[in-house]
Amino acid sequence: MTAKKRRILFIGPSPNNIGGVSIHLKRLIYLLKDDYIIDFIDEGRIRQNEIYNVRSLNPFPYFKKIVQSHLVHIHSGIPILRMFHIVICRLLLRKKTIVTIHRDITIERHVKTTRWFLRRCSHVITVNQRSYDFISEGMKFEKCSIIPAFLPPISEQEPELPQEVSNWINVRKTHDSILIISNAGNLVMKNGEDLYGVDLCIEAMQHLVNQLGETKFFFIFVIATCDREQLRLEKYKQLVASYGLTNHFLIWDNGLSFIKLIEHAQLVLRTTNTDGDALTVREALHMGRNVIASDVVERPQGTILFKNRDVKDLVKKIMKFKSRICDYNTGSNSEDDYKIIYRKIYS
Repeated sequence: MTAKKRRILFIGPSPNNIGGVSIHLKRLIYLLKDDYIIDFIDEGRIRQNEIYNVRSLNPFPYFKKIVQSHLVHIHSGIPILRMFHIVICRLLLRKKTIVTIHRDITIERHVKTTRWFLRRCSHVITVNQRSYDFISEGMKFEKCSIIPAFLPPISEQEPELPQEVSNWINVRKTHDSILIISNAGNLVMKNGEDLYGVDLCIEAMQHLVNQLGETKFFFIFVIATCDREQLRLEKYKQLVASYGLTNHFLIWDNGLSFIKLIEHAQLVLRTTNTDGDALTVREALHMGRNVIASDVVERPQGTILFKNRDVKDLVKKIMKFKSRICDYNTGSNSEDDYKIIYRKIYS
């Protein structure tokens, strides 16, 4: 007789959305779909058809899904929502509750209160050492794990690049051209600075092309959604034009498969001024690409670091990478390896 599958309830941004956590959830659900019954509660601002969204403020489906689940795995990026789910799932309904923290938790407000709630959970997963050290301080270590957010891409589910982007690349592709790429889920300001460093990348390209004459460099910066920052987006596009970089720097403000874009690139940048465990970095290393990233958190082996918000150091590292070949693959774990990791935590 076949054992009955356990039901897992995931809570977080819908896998149909664009963004690192959504991509992680999409791949995790794909990985586990044959072993568990999967249910979902969406927290995204844009509601998806046929997926219950917590923002509907209808409590009945919310409680029903929790009651019917064997365990709940929370991926909330909003602290107040994360704590709310912990109160309901763990403290009230006594469900086995797993929480994954996808960022550096120490930058959150009321972080000690957050830690108190996390320590009430069945297990906490962090994606970097800093968050792990903070949460597990004085805590039983078996209740806290470090697991990178990276999961192997699902290649058959990746759409081809938009024709406009493919054409832009093909027109500029030569035997010695260098395509640099970076991405952002949206345009966000953090402590008065661009969180994802779009401005930093534009300044770096201005220095490379106009001051150093490095005309073989081309840059695509993907901004998945910027519905709330149209003025800032236009400001960046105007800055590109004012520097005479229209032929060298493309801001693509629509969604696309970043995996497919990485296939065309020689260099991937992560210029954020804060971070968790960037999926972009691990994907690029997994695909054998060179990666330059800000030094705001510990990065995977094989990453070239530059001093955060220092455009001169960024340019210096870009110039250095040409003589370096990336031979580090961070995706050595197979799908079966990841299944074993999550089965153990879910057991």
